[in-house]
Amino acid sequence: MVKVIVFHYTDDGRLPKLSKNELNEIMKNIYHELKNYPDVKFNGTYVDNEGKGICDWDAPNVEVVNEILNKVLGGPPVDGAIEVKRVL
Repeated sequence: MVKVIVFHYTDDGRLPKLSKNELNEIMKNIYHELKNYPDVKFNGTYVDNEGKGICDWDAPNVEVVNEILNKVLGGPPVDGAIEVKRVL
């Protein structure tokens, strides 16, 4: 299991301001898809007021996260996803 961070920082990758209902629908779709990936955990999305931020995942690798996002959102993250290691 590794930590995967998905980035949202460019104009194309920033998260738009979504309604509570839209956010709930995305969460519902993510958790529905995660039933097919018992070894993956979505820890949340964190953004600033401009929509720049990250999504935090625990998964076997980056490719699995991209696969899930393709199914749920119709494509991989625009600004990419990387495996990170805790250093502090």
